[in-house]
Amino acid sequence: MALGSSRHSDGFWAMWRYRLWQFWQIVTAVPLNPTAREEVAAILSASEMSLFDRFALNDQWHSYRVMKMLQAAGHNEPDLLVAALLHDVGKTRLPLSIWERSLIVLASIFLPRQTAVWGQGEATGWQRPFVVKMQHPSWSAEMAAAAGSTPQAVRLMQRHQDPIPPDDDSEEARLLRVLQWADDQN
Repeated sequence: MALGSSRHSDGFWAMWRYRLWQFWQIVTAVPLNPTAREEVAAILSASEMSLFDRFALNDQWHSYRVMKMLQAAGHNEPDLLVAALLHDVGKTRLPLSIWERSLIVLASIFLPRQTAVWGQGEATGWQRPFVVKMQHPSWSAEMAAAAGSTPQAVRLMQRHQDPIPPDDDSEEARLLRVLQWADDQN
């Protein structure tokens, strides 16, 4: 086996282990413990907390883990932490079943360009999960803005899936990079 093949194989299996872990998190989700809930409530306003409460239990844990990873890495900017907790809240507009989430993952791996095309249509029929995947950042931003989130937190939610040019050294790009890093790990 060539050296490059081993690395590719390791990455392939790591990705599948991660996806299985995600699936397990969905299936076994329990409510946030009181300490975690208090930590979230200390960051979010009452209206933002109402948005957070719309999440399925596994999505609450996902957002909480993103926030905790950022804090552990020394990122305590309030707008970043609000964005970490609410970046996926747009998905609550059209909640997805575990099977629809699985379809998105598989299609993103095997048909990434087509997945993006399907995500631009109407959220009906079999295209619905792809539309949610592609459009939830905008929905999250709209919902957070309506709940009174700061403009910077709203922009971070809006752009949390956007590619960031490597030469962009703005503060917003820095915050987006760390948000994407933590989101990708969780």
